[in-house]
Amino acid sequence: MRRGLLLLLVALGSGLAVPAAQPAARPARFLLALAGGGTTTLLQSSDGVRFVPAPGLSPEPGTSPAPVRRGSTLYLYDSPSLSTGGLGGTLRRFTVGPGGRLTEQAAAPYEVQLASPEDAQHAAPGSFAPSVAVDDAGALVLLYSLRFEPETNACPLASQACVKLRTATETPGSDGSVFTGDPGNRIVLGVDPADSIGPPALLRADRGWAALLQGPGGCLHALTAPDPHKAYRNGGCITAGGPASPSGLWDARLREYRLYGVAGGRVVRAVTARIARVSPARFRPLAALPGRPSAVRIAANAP
Repeated sequence: MRRGLLLLLVALGSGLAVPAAQPAARPARFLLALAGGGTTTLLQSSDGVRFVPAPGLSPEPGTSPAPVRRGSTLYLYDSPSLSTGGLGGTLRRFTVGPGGRLTEQAAAPYEVQLASPEDAQHAAPGSFAPSVAVDDAGALVLLYSLRFEPETNACPLASQACVKLRTATETPGSDGSVFTGDPGNRIVLGVDPADSIGPPALLRADRGWAALLQGPGGCLHALTAPDPHKAYRNGGCITAGGPASPSGLWDARLREYRLYGVAGGRVVRAVTARIARVSPARFRPLAALPGRPSAVRIAANAP
């Protein structure tokens, strides 16, 4: 009798057993935009190392993507153009839903309204490739560079070319489609006419703001500023032979920088506590990313 009762209780217990709870999916904290072969795609990751396609976004034509998230909206700026008419490009906007799924809104162009439109006429073709961030007031700020050759007489030294870094601020009510140029330059970098400087990438730093760009000889430069709309200071070369298309973000939770770029046709990544000096050996390729990207930009996937 006792043995039969025991078997009955065991059977009832096994029938009422509750399956073990599955661990919750980690949120995708990072967004990585890649351009290659004339196409732009967007990936997401929870750890900044393993990336998967962002759900709800299909690849589209593009050359220089610049993603930024504000609240529940993701903005993806791309295909920058510089013409006698001014500065602009394409803009895709997405609503970020549960699980990070993206729902695309109506596409629209964006434009930068310049105080001196003639600057766009004199700047070197292809030198406009902006980066976008959310400033301390909650507005989108666009950081960009324009290159001027010696014959334009637009540089401090007659024998040098120069790159002028400037910012533009989102026009209220435009939802990221119209920017008004801020007065003056954030910094002017003199370069030899034979040298090249890559586009800047704006990011929040552990203190204030920073911008990364690839300088002559592949040298990775870091610029710093207390406010993205004010003057920048050139911190010099922080990495010799750094990656092309550098960008980064400050991880306040872990108190470290995540830096990304392109080297040898692959996306590379480095982690560092400071951006005053970064060893080239810290940049290591990320595996299993599609294609051979020519440009990448990292962004935080947070409201």
